[in-house]
Amino acid sequence: MTRLPATRIPARIDPGLMLALGFVAMAGSLSTDLYLPAFPDIAATFQVEASAVQLTMTAFLVGSAAGQLFIGAFSDALGRRRTLLAALALFVACAYLAAASPSLTVLVLIRAVQGFAGSAGAVLARAIVSDIADKQQAVRAFSMLWAMIALAPTVATPLGGWLTQTGGWRAALLGVAVVATGMLVVTALVIPESLPAERRHPFTVRAIAGNIGRLLRDGSFVGYAVAFGLGYGTLIVYISSSSFIVQNIFGTTPLVYSLTFSFTGLCIMAGAWLSGRIAQRIGTGRMLLIAQLMQLGSAAIAAVLAVSGALPLSGYLPLMAVFCLGCGAVMSTASAIAVGRAARTAGAGSALVGFSQFTFGAIASPLGGLFGTATAVPAMAFMTLLPLLAIGAAAVGRALEARRPA
Repeated sequence: MTRLPATRIPARIDPGLMLALGFVAMAGSLSTDLYLPAFPDIAATFQVEASAVQLTMTAFLVGSAAGQLFIGAFSDALGRRRTLLAALALFVACAYLAAASPSLTVLVLIRAVQGFAGSAGAVLARAIVSDIADKQQAVRAFSMLWAMIALAPTVATPLGGWLTQTGGWRAALLGVAVVATGMLVVTALVIPESLPAERRHPFTVRAIAGNIGRLLRDGSFVGYAVAFGLGYGTLIVYISSSSFIVQNIFGTTPLVYSLTFSFTGLCIMAGAWLSGRIAQRIGTGRMLLIAQLMQLGSAAIAAVLAVSGALPLSGYLPLMAVFCLGCGAVMSTASAIAVGRAARTAGAGSALVGFSQFTFGAIASPLGGLFGTATAVPAMAFMTLLPLLAIGAAAVGRALEARRPA
């Protein structure tokens, strides 16, 4: 990949830039997936329950929600590149501090700040795509972004499992720090400014609030953003409970768990990649509904089997594969539709989509472990409920879109 001057506005998204955007967009995913195998070790170190350890993810997601809301809107005024560099520098600092945390409370607080800073990767990658690509290119670009984000677990979780077995949870968090440093370097060398000065909005609270307010009054945008957030919340219930289900209920090792999680990560990636191509044939609205039904159907079957005590690992894995295919398709399709309605204020639109994503993610994170780690029933129940709500939100967005096209 060649170095691009900071002032050059690219005419299109070339493969090198797409790879760079996908890498920095992985910031949030890598920051969770790489230390997921360490959850039981963190619980043992600080002598706490599973739900307490899940608060480290909840804090990260709360910080990410706030970061998405502010960072995207600020980038509409300050530009994408400068905002991204500053946020990633803070993200790197937090990553090293997290690995040295002396207590769970400190770790939770640092993870909240790290989530705020790391949110810049995904929100600004989406905004840069929207700055450069037309509507058709954007759908495929969003599917590629989500495919690359979904690639993170296939690499990060086995690495985190190995690091946890080798050096404990601190080694896993140091792995996050090293990867975060690489993201900062790639941004400095490869990612250009995509928002010229003449297209920026005034850097005032009134202007930023005005952009956000206009989008919140667009019922169709809100419907699709909520559907996206609920879809992500569904995925987070799976992610935050998967370590305890596979290791504690099915009795596997951290490394075996990481391999199963990598498999489902590949399914997310495949769902995101395929949805961009299928949507061009059947339409994004229909693609979104099919993906939501895949989430709902697979989780509902798993819930019934879990209640009856007949959910072995051999049944859990194929059901979660279908579930994760649906998750990948939901993430790429819903985000493309929502951000597409905010084309004139892409930073604010991407920010609100991300805010919805991480708000629902933070709420969903502890749900699977509410009643301990001896049963998978709570996780599967919430993984069934949330897609039902998401289908309703998307239906509202679709109905309002017909009345008021973008």
